[in-house]
Amino acid sequence: MKNGIESQVIEEGNLRAVKDTGDFGGPNMWHFKVKDATGWFRDVQWMDVSNIQPFFKTRLPQYTQVGTKRFKKL
Repeated sequence: MKNGIESQVIEEGNLRAVKDTGDFGGPNMWHFKVKDATGWFRDVQWMDVSNIQPFFKTRLPQYTQVGTKRFKKL
């Protein structure tokens, strides 16, 4: 966690959001996963928080970039 972004997983029913803690793509990227018939979560899409938030009731954290690789939670 060099960039200050904490790992986080949000689950609601058959949906899961996993916070991407890397620097690529900016500080607000998430992995969107859906549970399949076997019970395993499948990676569906890598997306920005503004695109994934409508699928979840829980408010996902957003970050703002400070400098080149440091991020601050809003």
